[in-house]
Amino acid sequence: MEAQMDEMEVKLTKNGKRRWSVEQKLNILKELESGVHYAELCRKYNISNQLLYTWKRRMQGSGKEGLKYEGGVVPRSQYLTAVKRIEKLERVLGRKSLENDILKKVFEIKGMKLPEER
Repeated sequence: MEAQMDEMEVKLTKNGKRRWSVEQKLNILKELESGVHYAELCRKYNISNQLLYTWKRRMQGSGKEGLKYEGGVVPRSQYLTAVKRIEKLERVLGRKSLENDILKKVFEIKGMKLPEER
């Protein structure tokens, strides 16, 4: 039983979670269809019952497409664009905070009351 698990290459995400390929999920589901019990498959592949039920439900609902990984993988270009935008927004926020602090100081020096917040 362990030998088959060793033959399967399972990718790990950055946080150490396993990521199964569509083909691996299909092979496990084929074993399930052939009559192997849920508990046995879960022990064999070290997966939870819930994960196996989820794969089966997705396969029944959407076929092979339902088994594709839906994680947060985005193209590098899209990621870099988002990082640049975040950096720009952080600079704008910093500038606005500084402007706000200056205006508060002016109100304080002039002895004026700050407008009420809405």
